[in-house]
Amino acid sequence: MNDFALATTTAATALLCWFARPIADRLHVFDYPRGGRKAHASPTPQTGGFAILLPVVAWLFAAWLLGSADPLYRALLLCGAGLGILGVMDDQSHLSANGRLMLLAVFTLMAFALDPRLIAPAIPWASFPATTLSAPLFMAGAVLATAGFVSSVNMADGIDGLVPAALLIWCAGFDLFADGAVRAISLALTGPVAVVLVFNLRGMVFLGDCGTFGIGFLMAVLAIATLRTGRIAAETLLVWFAMPVIDCLRVIAARLLRRRSPLKGGKDHFHHILADVFGRRRAFYVYVVTIFSTSALAAFFPRSSFYILLMLTATCVGFVTARRVLFERMKLAAPQQRAARPLARSKAAPS
Repeated sequence: MNDFALATTTAATALLCWFARPIADRLHVFDYPRGGRKAHASPTPQTGGFAILLPVVAWLFAAWLLGSADPLYRALLLCGAGLGILGVMDDQSHLSANGRLMLLAVFTLMAFALDPRLIAPAIPWASFPATTLSAPLFMAGAVLATAGFVSSVNMADGIDGLVPAALLIWCAGFDLFADGAVRAISLALTGPVAVVLVFNLRGMVFLGDCGTFGIGFLMAVLAIATLRTGRIAAETLLVWFAMPVIDCLRVIAARLLRRRSPLKGGKDHFHHILADVFGRRRAFYVYVVTIFSTSALAAFFPRSSFYILLMLTATCVGFVTARRVLFERMKLAAPQQRAARPLARSKAAPS
């Protein structure tokens, strides 16, 4: 069943990506170059997320009709489809940030209503005793975590291939270390995400908000579902998702200090800074290799997760701070260098 799901969803996603332009024309979801953060060469279909979600939602519907007993299928079917539609609408007309956050909260609560077993009896840690929370407190924390994670994934979607590669790494983690319905759903996602990664790296499709919101939500719910079984320690999940979340929190704090809205777009994210220093292609490799290596260490050695998390936070913040200090020094030195040039030319001129 899992092999059949992987094969069918992968083939369907490949077909949808191949016909991305007519689909994008039908849905009115082209991303047009406008300079700044949108510096791609030509209008690009934002159908990558649609190409992943449609086959996976169809497979979830088929599994539900065939009598799957796990209510997680039903929860992800209805909520994933709803957020996919929301993402397409956002790609068409750009919904407000506050509205999207509210709808994310609503869909998360709907997932709990459709699958009450998502409420874990305790949060399993590898290095600490399990944390017992009341059901309302667990749900409130899950709503905040899901909204924050999905928003951070959306913010990280600024370099071709970056978010699809991260999604593929997270799918592989659930494929290897989860079990039951979580593993089956993750396997159904793995092939489609890999296909979109190939097309996205070639600049043929973008994920769009349908992808970052819909698939980001599925990843968040799969992570919540693993907490009830204890198959994956909570610290490990934190490390897996750390890069975009740390960057999101850093950007929010920095913008608030500068009295800017944290909900507006900008070029102050970690992947933008890496691109300025290393170039876009090398920035992609640095970001993805960091997620892969730290995720693998945390998965195979869960007790090291806390230290990996500290190291990641210190490295990201330290790199950004060092780059900013260097940039400020270069700005201060630039006027002095311009003033010194005429003096140097006058001394070099013959008398």
